[in-house]
Amino acid sequence: MRIPAYIEDFPVWLERLKTGTRLDVAVRFAETDAYGHMNNRVPFVYFEDVRTLMLEETGYSIEDDGIVVVADAQCNYIQQVYPRARLAVYAYPMQVGKASCDVHYAAFDEKGELAFTGRTSMVQIDTSGKAVPWRTEYKNSLQNRFESVNI
Repeated sequence: MRIPAYIEDFPVWLERLKTGTRLDVAVRFAETDAYGHMNNRVPFVYFEDVRTLMLEETGYSIEDDGIVVVADAQCNYIQQVYPRARLAVYAYPMQVGKASCDVHYAAFDEKGELAFTGRTSMVQIDTSGKAVPWRTEYKNSLQNRFESVNI
């Protein structure tokens, strides 16, 4: 398996991801293509769902914090995924900046095998589209929620 460039130490990375936010999904028939496997756009939908859950778990509020947009997204497909497959999709904030956050993802099938990985860079912006720093309380919540886990 070829390791994506954004992953430095693969075993450590996998363990860290498994301490992140988890979302269980079942691949629907409508999410497959003519060849009978999961369409290549679907992981990005799962990434959005688990990222939103991660933001909620860490106390993010649109009213208090503003808008979060994805500035960059990447997915690496490790194996084919078929309809009705049950996946555990994880999100973990690998690097939290002043107004941005690099989030990594991993999806595992029912056998615990890695199906795909990904990463997004998200940025908090105001209504004019300019980057806005995270509230200190929220940034601390995002970092501490996950950094307190021993790997």
